[in-house]
Amino acid sequence: MKIRGMARLAENNEFFTLFRRGRFGPFADLNTARHILSAVPGMPEGDLNDFGRGGVTVRRVMLTALLAAWDANGTLSREAGVLGWNGDGCTAENLAFWQDYVSCGREAARGGLFVATLPTIPYCEAAIALKCLGPVAYYRTAPSGTELQTLLDASPRGQYLCGEVTVSGVCMMLADTALDGTPLPDRPTLREIFAAWEEQL
Repeated sequence: MKIRGMARLAENNEFFTLFRRGRFGPFADLNTARHILSAVPGMPEGDLNDFGRGGVTVRRVMLTALLAAWDANGTLSREAGVLGWNGDGCTAENLAFWQDYVSCGREAARGGLFVATLPTIPYCEAAIALKCLGPVAYYRTAPSGTELQTLLDASPRGQYLCGEVTVSGVCMMLADTALDGTPLPDRPTLREIFAAWEEQL
């Protein structure tokens, strides 16, 4: 498996890429980031027309996925899959839904809040924005790069955007399982894998 590109978003809305050493921001908000990142030369086209409708986690994943594809020189296959891995998933959205449910006497809650609690939603929205037609899923494994490597090696050959959402940021990696490459470092998070590779480059 070869890693083609990688990007991460820090808590202060600052983005970093691995291979192209891109650094963007910090931005005042994600909408500002969307406009500036979309204008970066070589940025893959993304359908961000519904950007404002998604929750914060969805917007963060969409932009970080776009940058991971940019880091790979825009070589994102239409057949690419988009996978979520470990992290906090949609914990913030789950909490918002629960608090709304409790405040409504535990009898009702706003249905619009529920959809975002599903851990696949940010990755589905990223797949739609990047026009990826491959599989979309969310996996929870032991916190280990080796586990993620095993999961990807067992998947059908092709490209996969793999993402991890935490309270403090997002990390996305574009892997190609049809190509040979260096195994993932055995680190517990994608962010730590990013940092380990950043030191080696």
